[in-house]
Amino acid sequence: MARPLVPLVAATVIGLALAVPVAAQSTMFPQSVASGDPRPDSVILWTRLADPDLPDALVVEVATDSQFADVVFTQQLEAEAQYDHCVKVRVDGLTPYTTYYYRFVYGSGAAMEVSPVGRTRTAPAPDSGVPIRFAVVYCQDYIGRFYNAYLKMLLDHDEDVDFVVFLGDYVYETTGNPLDQYPASDRRVEFEDTEGAITLGAPEAPYYAAASLDNYRTLYRTYRGDPVLQQVHERWPMIVIWDDHEFSDDSHGATATYFDGRTDEYDQERRRNAEQAFFEWVPIEVGLGDDGTLAIDDGTLYPTSRIYRDFQFGSLLHLVMTDYRTYRPDHLIPEDAFPGSVMLDEDTLEQVLGEATWQALRQSFDPYVNLEMLGLNILTQTATVIASQAYQMENPALGTSAALALARSRVRGNVSATYLNALFASAGLPAPFNAQAMQLMPRGLSYLYLGKTSLYSAGGSRYMVLNDTYNVLAGALYVATAGLAEDALGGQQQAWLNSVLGSSSSTWKVLASSVSMAPMVLDFTNPLIAAQLPPEFPDQLRTRLKLNVDGWDGFPHMRQELLQTLAAFGNSVVISGDIHATFVSDHGDGVFEFTGPAISSATFGSMVAGFVAADPILGDIEGLDVLIDQLAALLQLSATDDEMVSPSDIVYTTTDRHGYLIVDVTADALTATLQEYPESHTFTSYYDDPDALQDLFEATVFTVQDGQLVPGEP
Repeated sequence: MARPLVPLVAATVIGLALAVPVAAQSTMFPQSVASGDPRPDSVILWTRLADPDLPDALVVEVATDSQFADVVFTQQLEAEAQYDHCVKVRVDGLTPYTTYYYRFVYGSGAAMEVSPVGRTRTAPAPDSGVPIRFAVVYCQDYIGRFYNAYLKMLLDHDEDVDFVVFLGDYVYETTGNPLDQYPASDRRVEFEDTEGAITLGAPEAPYYAAASLDNYRTLYRTYRGDPVLQQVHERWPMIVIWDDHEFSDDSHGATATYFDGRTDEYDQERRRNAEQAFFEWVPIEVGLGDDGTLAIDDGTLYPTSRIYRDFQFGSLLHLVMTDYRTYRPDHLIPEDAFPGSVMLDEDTLEQVLGEATWQALRQSFDPYVNLEMLGLNILTQTATVIASQAYQMENPALGTSAALALARSRVRGNVSATYLNALFASAGLPAPFNAQAMQLMPRGLSYLYLGKTSLYSAGGSRYMVLNDTYNVLAGALYVATAGLAEDALGGQQQAWLNSVLGSSSSTWKVLASSVSMAPMVLDFTNPLIAAQLPPEFPDQLRTRLKLNVDGWDGFPHMRQELLQTLAAFGNSVVISGDIHATFVSDHGDGVFEFTGPAISSATFGSMVAGFVAADPILGDIEGLDVLIDQLAALLQLSATDDEMVSPSDIVYTTTDRHGYLIVDVTADALTATLQEYPESHTFTSYYDDPDALQDLFEATVFTVQDGQLVPGEP
């Protein structure tokens, strides 16, 4: 049963400082306070001093009351410069499921300054059957956007949320990506250390990506200066995992993807800088020494960092926090994949698909020629010269010799005849193969037939890939590598996850994933969708497209294995983030997933609309924008069974809203309440008038009970 809401007025949300009897809020605590990782007997507390003269003149106090009449814990701390003057401490010996108040006191006597008072709550004891309520949030881009979604959460749930789960993208590493970040005078990030940053964008309008430790610290200082985010941290303990933007967009391990394969973007030092700042600024129990205070050493950071961990909240809830980014492999289609390279030849495809299926589908695959055959020297040499020129055009940093060497390494072996014809045509030369010759050729799977048309591109690699052929490639690689091609969690984390789930006796198992498992496929072959396509819509796109394979859609077999594992334990639910859209998914066998809306980052719908508008072909098609406005409905309609990897049903989705998710856990049911409001209002600050938000939000409720997902409350 849901707890009664406590009505609040606006004044209790904005600028609230819980009663502090000793001194007014000082300028020594510009980012306020925070707590996190609540356990039955402990919690992590955090603050930062503004360059203190006496770094060791700091004391934390914990009490059972906001007036600090009953102080139960005090400890002297040191705000060290090596940790950006951040302080993090684990407070032990606390009572289960108890509300505590905490503050930090700097100095003494007349010079004493006191932080805002924070409130936190420990987890229930393992044998307690108390109902649990928690919030789920993610993706809080600061630039040009306001945290109005948090305002609604503060208004409605000040007293009745036990903790907040943050599913990644706490900060965004760039200062103004023109695709989705619009710096405003009062909502911008500026690096002092621009020499230590990565310069991106056009020369006449550059922006930066964080790389140095100072860059990453600047991000956290700026984001945590927001008064509403401070209120969230002051109210509730937060359990945080990272996704990609805490380090770099669409990253895997220590490798970034800004330049789409034009250069090697592996940078372990940059990754370690990102993690150092994360462990300094986020109230996570990682990054603490034996004495329970902040201590970050080489073993804390990449490649040995570990943020996956689990929490038990009484007998009802086992929360399992995972790490999708640190151990995962590269995307199955590299950004610099040569479109003409044939990844799977005819014999391999027949083996993968089976003879009958192969014969039925053979003509839909790409004819190819083996350039190692005698008599093809002139064709190979010509294709190599054309390809080297194309490489230099798409990557001006390549010299002539380097471009030629690269082209020679790619124009070899089995190469798509379709691509070779297009390559010759781009140079104004006649196609080397006619239709009759191509009919006699073997058929295979080239990168071209996966949607990769450019030498360097995210499209056809991380985004907008052909669904059916991608699933074939994924299946072949999965078998050939014994699953390592899709090993998103890494062997050690996977073993830990299986052990945690297998030994859990909690009523509900909730797995937290920074990226969504919902199928994001657009099926333009679906008759209901095909009938709405404008006549000018390209024939090559009248197929099924995976919109984003940076997430779990890119690792379909590992996703299926994970879902099967969850199904085996019963009462298993997934909460996820990353995609800036809302999805309620039925994965079958009683496993359901709730991907809530992002707090403030550009919505999935607006990003897809921007991609279409910027495309030189799609952008000129009249009426396509109207179809894209129906993206949510198209995705839901497209989520049908697939012969190779069954995607899941999308029960509910929106792609143009922000907000948050509230989850209620009882012995009989798990209830998810989605609170959403239109993206357009994220660009307007409601900080001075939060009550004006109330009419903008719409609540949608789903309940999991007895293995079924039903709309509404139980």
